[in-house]
Amino acid sequence: MLFTPVPRILKDLIMEVESGKLGLPELQRGYVWKTTKVRDLLDSMFKGYPIGYLMIWDSADGTEKSKQIGTDGKAFSAPKSLVIDGQQRLTSLFAVMRGKKIVDEKFNEKPIIISFNPLTRVFEVGDNAKKRSAEWIYDISEVFLNEPRSFAYISEKAQSMAESREKAGLSLTDDERQSIQQNIMDLLSLGSFSVPTLEINGNADEESVADIFVRVNSGGEKLGEDDFILTLISVYWPEGRHKIAEFCRSAKIPKAGTPYNFLFQPSPTHIVRAAMSYGFHRARLHYAYMLLRGRDFENGIYSEDLRVRQFGKLKTVLDKVLNVQVWKNFIKCVEAAGFVSKALISSENALVYAYVMYLIGKFDYGMEESVLRKLIAKWFFMTAVTGYYTGSPETDMESDLADLRSVKTADTFVTLLGNKITAVFTGDFFDITLSGNLANSAPRNPSWFGYCAALNILGSNVLFSTLQTRELFSPTADGAKSALERHHLFPKAYLARIGITDDRDRNQNANYAFIEWSDNIEILDTSPAEYMKEQLAKIPDDKKDGIYADHALPDGWEQMEYADFLTKRRVLMAKVIKRGYERLK
Repeated sequence: MLFTPVPRILKDLIMEVESGKLGLPELQRGYVWKTTKVRDLLDSMFKGYPIGYLMIWDSADGTEKSKQIGTDGKAFSAPKSLVIDGQQRLTSLFAVMRGKKIVDEKFNEKPIIISFNPLTRVFEVGDNAKKRSAEWIYDISEVFLNEPRSFAYISEKAQSMAESREKAGLSLTDDERQSIQQNIMDLLSLGSFSVPTLEINGNADEESVADIFVRVNSGGEKLGEDDFILTLISVYWPEGRHKIAEFCRSAKIPKAGTPYNFLFQPSPTHIVRAAMSYGFHRARLHYAYMLLRGRDFENGIYSEDLRVRQFGKLKTVLDKVLNVQVWKNFIKCVEAAGFVSKALISSENALVYAYVMYLIGKFDYGMEESVLRKLIAKWFFMTAVTGYYTGSPETDMESDLADLRSVKTADTFVTLLGNKITAVFTGDFFDITLSGNLANSAPRNPSWFGYCAALNILGSNVLFSTLQTRELFSPTADGAKSALERHHLFPKAYLARIGITDDRDRNQNANYAFIEWSDNIEILDTSPAEYMKEQLAKIPDDKKDGIYADHALPDGWEQMEYADFLTKRRVLMAKVIKRGYERLK
């Protein structure tokens, strides 16, 4: 059978987590529940309402490997089963009942404080008012932690409330004292709450189990293969999971010595993709987590020894993937490709997979940094401009990795990537396809971002300015307003006056140019023929042709019909993108 429904007692589940028999990672996708949701969960349990299933996957070999309790305080060296769905619920209950801190999605450690009124049977999120009030148990964790001395604890709480009332000139009746004692006992009895679980057979067909992972709904979010890989790492190598979490956390902190940069703050999922693609040449995470479970692809059998070997390999791989200097050297490749701002990144997958190629070139083929940077800059430029990894990114990357199997030298690696770029960046692509891709009003069009990146590569000045686009794209250039503004060359109000009112027409990529914010507020909503008189007067005659060429402006564009202007400018924008790529070459 694929799974078996089994009722479990909450207290037993908590004990299995503590012993290590049941794998409950500290983080899977990061603890995302709000404290109010934990309050509602406890209130539902207290009222006897159902709280949904837990889904648990037994280990493939079905054996339990116990050991003497060591420094980690766990009796099991490896869990017998893993919590697949219901992690947020069980993490919440474990944290509350054991007084443990959780790590949220922003990688901050914090306790879950739930307060309980033992007279009214009400749960609330703990705050300072409840902390000061003797009428409330500020943190119910203390109730569960005092379970071994529960009778003494309950008497103490009742006495504390009675004394507080006396100070206020009030009294606690015998009935109220009895209710307080009974309600705290009822709270303690949540440890005996029956939790329905679905236990998946560890030897179940892999495709069926994978389908459960993808389809199961966990708090409104689908559980994907990347979540499961993070679960495996958390359970079998918690130090590695902490390394990933710390790298991602520090990538958000602008501080020397951290992986922080203005372009990309990776998530644990991004790190998993990079590690599995680089170290195991598996872009499809479905197969990657089979590897980490210890599956032999030749005979389909799971082996603990193979799992241990795969995790040993993962440790070596992560040391390279999480090397801060290596990461920053890769980011320089992306910046060299003209993508100097996070606002220009349309595909995070393209970034992750470019990092994989960088790691392969650096560590597998020992390429010189300057040569590798040039190669990866070209590669990323191509993948970003074309949306190379936006359709079926795992499939496309899997194909790229398969092509690398026969590559033995750095020269062959360079040739392979060069041939792939050439196969995409054909003459027809630049002359026909690219201008068609620019016939778009989407604000995050990869071709438009490629045009912006090309301006940065070419060192072009901002339109009507002596500053370069690269300077103003930098986040450090922004003040209260963005230093760089997208300006409608044919202003929207003017287009509306001549009957063009659809924003899909007015917001065409080819109708935009970047100018300084101070210039943008000075340009009135008049026709280009009117406002360009003043702007052209500021441009020296010997500079006009270069400015128009960089900004893909047809000569005399200010006098053109709007539709003709768009058609001609798209062709010129494609030429700017081609010039940018040729500069990289």
